[in-house]
Amino acid sequence: MCIRDRYQRRVHGEVTIDPAKDPNLHKMLLQVVGFDTVDDESVFEKAGMRNIIEQSPDMWDLEQSPPYFYWTYYLYANIYTLNHLRSQRGLNTFKFRPHCGESGNIDHLVAAFLLADSINHGVRINKSPVLQYIYYMKQVGLAISPVSNNKLFLNYDKSPFPEFFA
Repeated sequence: MCIRDRYQRRVHGEVTIDPAKDPNLHKMLLQVVGFDTVDDESVFEKAGMRNIIEQSPDMWDLEQSPPYFYWTYYLYANIYTLNHLRSQRGLNTFKFRPHCGESGNIDHLVAAFLLADSINHGVRINKSPVLQYIYYMKQVGLAISPVSNNKLFLNYDKSPFPEFFA
């Protein structure tokens, strides 16, 4: 299954257009306020920009996933389109709050800044004063989870949480 098929199955307008196709999904979507993403950001991404631009979403498969910024944009674009459709029908729309900046490349925080309403985690933003500044100026929210960070990547005593919310 390619990335295009995975996301079109999850984020599509079929139930928005015709709720009778899946009444349970329609009811559930009325309660949803946003979408998060979960991935292992610490995995090194070796794909170069040139290779990515030349590949359409149907060329990526489960064995070789695209880099963070590629699939994040693809998911954002699908949510944006779905929100437009839902808004036209007077239905609730969704925020995009990707899992970002807990580990891995700082570029993930750049991609999320351009696409997201807010982000989940984001503790690595303390490595870039420029990103801290633009996140602050645009008021992109950070949902930081010190307990999760302590368990997975960052001890409490090194957490930027107190600094961010001082």
